[in-house]
Formats: sequence, structure tokens, C-alpha cells
Amino acid sequence: MSTTSVEIQGATYHLGASAEDASVSDSAVAAGVAFLKQAVREAHDDMGLVSQGHLDVLPRSEAARTALEAARTALEAARTAVHAGHPDHSIAAAKYAVVGALADQVVQHMREAAHVTSVYVVSGECGTFSIDFDAVLDVPSDLRGALWLEMIRGLRPGVVKGGIAVAGRRVPNSADGDADIVAVYARSGAEAALSAILVADSAGLSDRAKNQAIPATEDIWDALSKGVRVLSPLRQANLVRTGVLALRGRGRCVGQIAQDRLLRFGVSDWR
Repeated sequence: MSTTSVEIQGATYHLGASAEDASVSDSAVAAGVAFLKQAVREAHDDMGLVSQGHLDVLPRSEAARTALEAARTALEAARTAVHAGHPDHSIAAAKYAVVGALADQVVQHMREAAHVTSVYVVSGECGTFSIDFDAVLDVPSDLRGALWLEMIRGLRPGVVKGGIAVAGRRVPNSADGDADIVAVYARSGAEAALSAILVADSAGLSDRAKNQAIPATEDIWDALSKGVRVLSPLRQANLVRTGVLALRGRGRCVGQIAQDRLLRFGVSDWR
């Protein structure tokens, strides 16, 4: 396993690859870092344009274009304008979707650059992975407590590629809803990132419940249900494959996942 971490324009990216030959995995990671640096520079120039919340613009970078396409599809699928008129929300969603799109591109580039058995690219709690069917995704010890990794390991056997993103109060600067954790597995990192924020922003307690030191159990379930109502159409549109929501020890799951493996989600009561 070859791994590295690189900080680019204030964000830390973790890259890893496995191959039968160590030199091959080293080469794949080096190629990924070089590609990532160039892609981040290109995407940075488009970030202001994307974060304005307009879906009819044409960014120059592939990552920004991918993020906008994910936004168009997700907002249409959910039939909601959660971020319309809320610049702070638009900026957070755009940045997260671009991070996911960058991870998608780098994983693809690393796969094409060398014959690796597993590869991942992640920044914060958002990333993309690709694993040969009989391979194992291994990460450095300092990443083993990450929620995104626990989500991957909770997925059904045979899931070998896709994007994972986690948003909510446990992930700083990600979403404004009340859910502690919203974790999404999707076919790409860009779609996972945008969907996670859309769902997390929608999972809100009522004003009455927010004023209580300890919200009533039914208020917690109601907040989680709001998130599920946004998640379900995203899944029906094949944007999201699996989603998990957690709030104050309660949790909801949509899709197939082993709930007993999600120990760090802090949920004792699942529905």
C-alpha cells in the first residue's frame, strides 16, 4: 500500500493505492498527486462562479462542470431549491461537490496510470474509492476512525467503487441542518457530496424542539424523516445508492448497509 497526504490551497487530500508491485502503487500515487495539483488549480478559478448558485453557467474546469451537472440532476430529482437564495448554503454545496468531483477524476487517472488493485482519494469526509473485487481497501492508521471509511465497510459485499460523503454537525462547515451525521454512498464523489448536504440541510428540528434542552424522541424522528423525504427521490433517480442519517442516538437508513458496523455513528436505535 502506498499512501500520501498533500495540502493544496488550504485543503488536505489523502491518496492511496495498492498493487502487487510496490513500485506500481508508488507510481500511481505520484501520478495522482501531480494530476490533483493541476486539477485543483483549474477548479479554483471556477469556484466563485459555481458558488453563486446559478446552474446555467459554464465553468472551464472539468471538476466544476461535473459539480454543476450533479447539482442540476440532484435538484431536479429532489424537486427542491434548498440552496436557492441562500448563498452560504450554495457555497458549501459547491465546494463539497467540487471536492468530490476532484476525487472522482484523480481516482480515474490513477487507475489509468497503473494497474492497481485498490485506490482512494479523500479530503475531509468526502472521497472516491475503487477496489478490485477480491482486494481490501487499506488506509493509514490516522484515517481509520473516519466516518467515510466506516460507511464503506458497512456497505454490502461486492460494492467495489463509488463516492462517499458525510455531512452534518459532526463535519465542520458542511451543512446547516440539525442531523449529527448524514452519510451518502453514490456512484460518484460529486453526487455523494452534493446529496449529503442537500439531505443534511433538510433534516431540521422544529423551532419548539430546538428550544428544548433535550428534544422529545418523536421530534428527533420527525427531523430524520425530513431528511429521508429528500433522500428518497435522490435514490429513486439513482443519484444516491445508500444513505444513513443520525441524530442524538437515533438513526435512519435507506438502502442496504450493515447497521451494526456503524459504531462511530453513535446510534443505538435504528429505523
